[in-house]
Amino acid sequence: MSGPSRRPGSPQEDPRGGSAEISPLMIPMLFLGIVVGFLAGYFLLWWGLLVVAAVLGLAVTMVFSGRSRDAATGAVLGVLLGYIGLILVAFFRGVV
Repeated sequence: MSGPSRRPGSPQEDPRGGSAEISPLMIPMLFLGIVVGFLAGYFLLWWGLLVVAAVLGLAVTMVFSGRSRDAATGAVLGVLLGYIGLILVAFFRGVV
């Protein structure tokens, strides 16, 4: 009864030690999310919330269908950072 082989120092051995591996799609989806969130806030302003909601819905379906959770997290964080960042800049500049 041998379990899966574990490397010394792997994150599975000690959750507090080592770095966790992330999906290679995390960074591109984060960048794409920032671009989409920025453009949705810039061109659509308050209608951009529908774009944010659509990306959130898409990410939830990705997670529940078993696809990459890291990519979905990157997309959600990117869209929120891009949209909220642009809205905050517009608010402090007095545009909104």
